[in-house]
Amino acid sequence: MRICFWSTSFQADNQALASYLSRQAGVEVLVALDDPERYAAEPAAQLLPLTSQLLDRRAPSTLEAIRGFAPDCLIVDNHLPKRRLARRLYVLWHGYGWRVDDLSTMKRELRKLVGPVDRPNRDFRWHAFGERDRDYRIEHSGFAAENVLPLGSAYSDLLLPDAPLHTRLTPGAMQEHYPIDLSRPTVLLGMTWHHGGALSHWGDDEELHERLARHVGELGANLLIRMHDRHRYARADVQRMEALAARHRHVQLKFKSDHPDSLVDLLLSSVLVSNYSSLLNAFYYTGKPSVHIDPIAQDGPNYQRVLRWGTLWRRKVQDPLSSWKVSPDDIGGLRARSFHELIAGVTRALAEPGCCSELAAAFVRRHISQADGRSCERITATLGQWLTQSG
Repeated sequence: MRICFWSTSFQADNQALASYLSRQAGVEVLVALDDPERYAAEPAAQLLPLTSQLLDRRAPSTLEAIRGFAPDCLIVDNHLPKRRLARRLYVLWHGYGWRVDDLSTMKRELRKLVGPVDRPNRDFRWHAFGERDRDYRIEHSGFAAENVLPLGSAYSDLLLPDAPLHTRLTPGAMQEHYPIDLSRPTVLLGMTWHHGGALSHWGDDEELHERLARHVGELGANLLIRMHDRHRYARADVQRMEALAARHRHVQLKFKSDHPDSLVDLLLSSVLVSNYSSLLNAFYYTGKPSVHIDPIAQDGPNYQRVLRWGTLWRRKVQDPLSSWKVSPDDIGGLRARSFHELIAGVTRALAEPGCCSELAAAFVRRHISQADGRSCERITATLGQWLTQSG
């Protein structure tokens, strides 16, 4: 079985599954991703075995190399190649999350590559994280039921409390990758880019981030700020966050475009704070506490950021809940509807490491199929059965 990954963001479920497949007898894996050298420099590359060739997805020679590899299946995340590179195509989306996604463009591209996906299609499968996700993909995205498989999360195999990575990972071994002191607990601030200034609906964004950083420091912890790609933010937002990190020794700032992988950040952090980034879904597997910043302004206008043709646009939203596929009440941790509640939530999460373990486990039970440490094994078996089907 020859599997090729075509990854815009080689992390999370694609990363976990590729690593597992590359270690199985009778399976050959090839990975085409952006900036393979940058990924190879990440701490996850040191921690997670990946015995496969990495190709630059954008290099002119990559398509020819993939054709020579002759994959039985191409696994993609949220972007497709311009031409068909394998007979069968498997979509493993980059995260679960709360937001509605518009797949109209992707469905047109899928039709060109593998034919109609709103009817049973032997050459196409969409990976769903659970039964709820499967229902959503059938009812909202319009895929034929036969094409959608609720197979859980490969990433959960790496993040569950008893996962082998937890026992192999020590702060000391990873310290060279972090300027902050990893002997201290770490609060991971992982923000989605869609809302712009993550705290601006509660007041002055710069002032509130400063107060948060100071509070975390006073609690004896680090603040590790993980943001999306630089180009997804206004220049002023980037400069403001860079200045924040420069002012405090216990604060570190990462952009996904510079540090594409978040696995080790999740494993090392004691608490995750986010305005409903899909990082939260992954963090739930660890059972550690999380604090959800409610991004909906109660007393003022709501805005959403979108990226169109390389330009960042801000648009006013009349109904902020219209873009949610999962209710903001449906979470696996604490919720903050004000800056005061955010500070209280961070304080509690550091003082009570088990305060969200049942909430997180309950969310996983509701939304994810069989997060038991054997998801990669089941996905691999399903891929093998599908790829050996004749016709």
